[in-house]
Amino acid sequence: MSARDDIRRLIKTYADFDPDRLHDVSKGLPLAVPPFGAAELGEAMEALLSGWVTMGKRVAAFESRWAQAVGCSEAIAVNSGSSALLVMLTALIAEGHLSRGDEVLVPAVGWSTSLFSVVQAGLNAVIVDIDPDSLCIEGQRDRPALALHLLGCPSRVSAPLIIEDACGAHGAMVGDKPVGSLGIAAAFSFFFSHHITTGEGGAVTTSDPALADAARSIRAHGWVRERTDAAVQAQARPDIDPRFLFITPGYNLRMTDLAGAFGMHQVGRLEGFVQRRRANHADWCARIDALGLPLRTFPELPGTRHAAFAFPLLLSEDSPLSRAELSARLEAVGIATRPISGSNLARQPAFSRLPRVRIEGELSVADAVHERGLFVGQSHAFGTAHGEFLSDSLSAAFSTF
Repeated sequence: MSARDDIRRLIKTYADFDPDRLHDVSKGLPLAVPPFGAAELGEAMEALLSGWVTMGKRVAAFESRWAQAVGCSEAIAVNSGSSALLVMLTALIAEGHLSRGDEVLVPAVGWSTSLFSVVQAGLNAVIVDIDPDSLCIEGQRDRPALALHLLGCPSRVSAPLIIEDACGAHGAMVGDKPVGSLGIAAAFSFFFSHHITTGEGGAVTTSDPALADAARSIRAHGWVRERTDAAVQAQARPDIDPRFLFITPGYNLRMTDLAGAFGMHQVGRLEGFVQRRRANHADWCARIDALGLPLRTFPELPGTRHAAFAFPLLLSEDSPLSRAELSARLEAVGIATRPISGSNLARQPAFSRLPRVRIEGELSVADAVHERGLFVGQSHAFGTAHGEFLSDSLSAAFSTF
């Protein structure tokens, strides 16, 4: 038996990670349970032993598998979901799909870098309210729109140009189309707490080859190395060594092969994870709705598949408990809570420091989410007992009124 076989055996024996094992409900409801196991750890060890840990063949394998899973021809892996947003938007400008100064509609409720990346790319962000049932931008719009699939609920917006923020919506669908393939391009995150993880990581997906090549350059210094047209670009500039040929401004946002080692094994787990999360989401909605509490849930909408990244709740205006009080009572029994993403981003202190951003229309739904919304963790490792624990804990939280 080789030394590497010994290492793999030890990993299988001693790594206390099993993505198929249910979490012990007596330990509460955390925000995330590790979704990886021995296969990911063994592949990462192989990457370390190979001596090649920066972007390499394992990242390429992950990109190929992720593009296929999303239903796109191209995936460009980067070091985070925020980087994916920035690379995607910058590439859209580089290829003429957008121009600096163009307006892009951005939902008022989202993650901070969903908004910041639009501004950082040189675009004008127009903050608009969200739908009360999906908590996303919906309906027909007259300008390019960032379809942010909040907490796994897919946005059904229609716009001249749809740009997806699918960072927390792996496996969600509208009709028979997966998110990530609904618009011209999409950004995903593979952070530790997401459906599948590379630790830190992200990806841009698209079926536009030129846009994908632009993203490859922008991700890595602006050079031509990973582009499909690298040879053509080099022939056009024979005066420059093609190993250091830079054709566009860029960043250094590459994914490492250690992250790719995780990702290439994670993709095959996604469908099973989403099915468990969806079952939990439906069960939890039914349980909580039956309690008659001053609290609303957000069931899966007709014609969509909810990815159930997290489980949002909205207190009624007449609730005897504030959001802070309900969160404290849930946290006290081991149920982790958070505000719903960045809540109303227009009310965050950073908003006043952003250039090229304005509000359009009332933000009444976003304000309600900001003041009365929260979410609890969701996971592939949760089951019926976790839903029962959550509903019992919510009943107990309101039992004194």
